[in-house]
Amino acid sequence: MRALRSASAQRPLTLVGVTMSACLALTACGSGDAPDGDDGSSSAPVWTETDPDLAAELEAAGNDGTLVVATDLTIGLPWAVEEDGEQTGLDIDLATALGEVLGAEIDLQNTSFDSLIPGLVANRYDVSISAMLDNKKRQEQVDFVDFIIDASGFIVPVDSDLADLTLETSCGRTIGVVRGSAEEMYLTEQSGKCEAQGEPAVDLQVFQQLQQGVLAVTSGRIEALCGDKLQNAYLESQPGAQVKQAGGAINEAPVGMALPKGSELVPVFQKALQELIDSGVYLEILKKYGVEGGALETATVNDARN
Repeated sequence: MRALRSASAQRPLTLVGVTMSACLALTACGSGDAPDGDDGSSSAPVWTETDPDLAAELEAAGNDGTLVVATDLTIGLPWAVEEDGEQTGLDIDLATALGEVLGAEIDLQNTSFDSLIPGLVANRYDVSISAMLDNKKRQEQVDFVDFIIDASGFIVPVDSDLADLTLETSCGRTIGVVRGSAEEMYLTEQSGKCEAQGEPAVDLQVFQQLQQGVLAVTSGRIEALCGDKLQNAYLESQPGAQVKQAGGAINEAPVGMALPKGSELVPVFQKALQELIDSGVYLEILKKYGVEGGALETATVNDARN
């Protein structure tokens, strides 16, 4: 197996598979055994072995054996989080396992969520693995290898009277979203519909990081935060949680690894993910973070529903 290495613009990152606290005193759901890395610098769990055929396909697609993977480490668990230079989460473990099955090093690049697609378009990254919903608008710029089903939804303060929030009932309300997210698109569009119907526009508050939005909810600066439902459920489930879900699933859709449009690596990643699914490694990773309810049986490409 090739060694793992990771980096950001600020400082080197070290991939880990151990449990750690997130920025909001949240914790992961499990830990993995430390491998014997080539340079001894990584404590990430070893999920699988290299498939020589897939490694050959990766090389044939023009990759030199190092995959530059972009992610946003401010998203939080269950997806990805960094603390004291260490990372954990579903996105991190999936990237690790894909690197192992492809026999490639993972060069992890930490960037803001709204910079992921521009970075892919500029070919700064081979792939982004960062809780990104696959939708047709994004497919205009990138291709997706889908790896889990998710949806959007609202969270509110735990003592809030709001219970059944929907896009349609958000008119006139102060709602937070993360910049560049699908939820920002949904609520921007909904705000226009509100005004067209003679109702107040959505007072949309856009945050650079999820944690900023959650703090705005718990402090009462916004009425609700619209984000991905798997993460909302995770936040709600934590001991002493200060938020709860309000309303059902909005626009259920796959979350995918995003690659530059037309990249020769798309079929390689699809095959690698399918191998992880077939071997049981994929489900093991999902169970580690309590998100196995969104598991796929088949790795699909560009399977957006809207």
